[in-house]
Amino acid sequence: MVEKTFFSETVKIEAPRDFVFNFLTDFSEKAKWVEGLKVEDVSPNEGNKIGTHIRETIAVHGHTWEYKGEITDYKKDEYLKMDIGDEKENNKLDYTLTDGDYDDTLLTETATIIEGSLIHRWLTGFEKRTLQKRLLKFKEVVEEEYKRGS
Repeated sequence: MVEKTFFSETVKIEAPRDFVFNFLTDFSEKAKWVEGLKVEDVSPNEGNKIGTHIRETIAVHGHTWEYKGEITDYKKDEYLKMDIGDEKENNKLDYTLTDGDYDDTLLTETATIIEGSLIHRWLTGFEKRTLQKRLLKFKEVVEEEYKRGS
């Protein structure tokens, strides 16, 4: 199967890059910005974020999905890359952070389907809308948390 990037979007977040990155990688906070997240199990790789395993259960609109993933690359305050999927599809999610103006951060999320049936490739339009909503919710939550702590 040929990999297909189906989502890539950048948002400007009014918070410093280290704050945004710490919030992104604090999986205990993920339910604040992922609608329907019921379970987030993280099995850290001793002393290294790369190789950390993640399992999440998301229930939305009467459906429940379970995803398993692994952090494949990581550089503090710069990027987080992971593979995540279920028994029918697998995606790469890449988060890249750069400095914006003043104390802002530009966060780019890119999603690529790397394995899946034709129907899953067709459903990437639905997944794209879901990722857009999550990214905007992430921005909103991080900015609120930053203002609260400032």
